[in-house]
Amino acid sequence: MSDEPPEPELRTKRQALGADLIIPVLAAGLTIYFLVNTAGLVWEARANGTVIGAVLLILVAVQLVRIGLEVRRGRASLGLGSLLERSTVQVQRLGLLVVLTLFIAAIPWVGTTLGLFFALAASMWLLGVRDPRALLGISLAVAASVYLLFIVLLQSRLPVGPIENLLGSLLPGRV
Repeated sequence: MSDEPPEPELRTKRQALGADLIIPVLAAGLTIYFLVNTAGLVWEARANGTVIGAVLLILVAVQLVRIGLEVRRGRASLGLGSLLERSTVQVQRLGLLVVLTLFIAAIPWVGTTLGLFFALAASMWLLGVRDPRALLGISLAVAASVYLLFIVLLQSRLPVGPIENLLGSLLPGRV
């Protein structure tokens, strides 16, 4: 007999990859929605979105094939794993979903700049940032950058609210 301890039973545990399909499926759906709804626009208006959308659909297909092969080989399942377990991370995920849903619902009234400021501050707070300087500074810097880059410089037609109206009346040539 040997003095070595017996080896534990070697069992392969299948990795649950079903949750890894959620974001790619949503991304593919959004991309297809975008491509269908912009089909009537001039080609310049949809060219970048079409290129990015095509690349995104290819990456989604690669992910689907990768997961499909793992399931077929018996190394993975389409289970959701720990996605449905109660934990701090799950509460944060649900909180972020609520914040983003509120942002999307409120953006027609509060506008891009103010909505983005509040959404970023709330998201960072949910994720554990408690320093008021970081919460307000980062939120303000990002919201101001989006305003300057997309609304002022590129003149994008993003939703307008009180901040855009106020700043637009103060800046020359802006209404």
